[in-house]
Amino acid sequence: MNQTAKRILIVLLSLLLIIYVGVQGYLIFSASLETITADKEIAYDTIKTTGVVYRSESIIRQQTDGYVFYTVQDGNRVSKNGNIAHVYTSEGDALAQQELDLLDEEIASLMSINAQGSSNRASLNSINQQISQTWLSISRSAQMAAYGEINELHSKVLTLLNKKQLTIGKEENFDARLSELKARRAALAASFNPSTSTVSSPISGYFVGSADGFETLLTTENAQSLTVSDIEQAMTLQPKVDETNFVGKIVGDYEWYLACVLPLESVVTLKKGMQRAVCMPFVQSDPLQMTVVALNKAADDQVAVVFQCTQMSGALSTVRREQIEIRLTQYEGIVVPDESIYFNDQQEAGVYVQDGNILRFKRIQVLHHNEAERYSVCEIKDDKTYVQLYDLIVTEGEDLYDGKLVR
Repeated sequence: MNQTAKRILIVLLSLLLIIYVGVQGYLIFSASLETITADKEIAYDTIKTTGVVYRSESIIRQQTDGYVFYTVQDGNRVSKNGNIAHVYTSEGDALAQQELDLLDEEIASLMSINAQGSSNRASLNSINQQISQTWLSISRSAQMAAYGEINELHSKVLTLLNKKQLTIGKEENFDARLSELKARRAALAASFNPSTSTVSSPISGYFVGSADGFETLLTTENAQSLTVSDIEQAMTLQPKVDETNFVGKIVGDYEWYLACVLPLESVVTLKKGMQRAVCMPFVQSDPLQMTVVALNKAADDQVAVVFQCTQMSGALSTVRREQIEIRLTQYEGIVVPDESIYFNDQQEAGVYVQDGNILRFKRIQVLHHNEAERYSVCEIKDDKTYVQLYDLIVTEGEDLYDGKLVR
């Protein structure tokens, strides 16, 4: 081989070496990686089923000749002999009384603000914060169709806005507005007929303005002795509602019961006396804290599960048969997406973590796997060979291996 051929060969080999090194460098440093920060989450084993509600309820029946105007809303607490409604000769008189009540409320609010004077003005920051919180509450109530709460919240935000006017000096007082309201009140009070009678609560409890026919069928008297057969029968009942002279009912006890039927293998973690969170997604957003008071097994390995609850609201006061989700075992740990899980040579499950410009394989100990949402909750271990909080977990990348250089 002559000198020229040798030089050409050396140049070609050098070029091939340069290309090889370049390709390897490109593969090492330009491979795209996507990562997420390892964070902590709480997950649950859950059971979805249908529950039926048992309450202690007293029906109020009263002969009423005229228009019934309620002074309380569903779920409101009332005392024994407390007023729940007025009876008027016409709907116009009832609406006039409602307007009169609103005027009295606004007058009382403005008089209270006036009495504070400039020496007792609230902090502007505090007022603005309360206004923001009240608007958020109004938004949540509207989203949940809890329209009964909006009137009260509207009055609250109006009072806060008036306080703000006084605090920033835009108004010295509300004397002119008070004079106008009092004049309007006097004219209104003389223009309609007062109520002809009232409706009072026979006991203390929570008011509900409608009946569903279950009031005497699903009581709390023997709730803790309910059988699978009892609950299954309650699920199919279609009672008739007797509306004769019906004006409302009172949920009398603080405690009410939720019962459902579950297979034996689903309730092995439940014990009498333990508390569990129960969700009613179509009633309210927050879970209810309930206590297991009965686990009554049937011969076919079905179990009548009975919960006791003391929380009450307008929505809860009317619910009867509802879709529920029972939270059983709770798991707290690091969330790892399914696509991030790999196995090493010892067939140990783990993830690749970006540590500076190097990939590290870290093991995981799965506590709970969510099949529907494709993620696992992994135990937080005091061992650096396991994934740690705030590690950068690789969710997408090619040719991953322990010790790989990355950019």
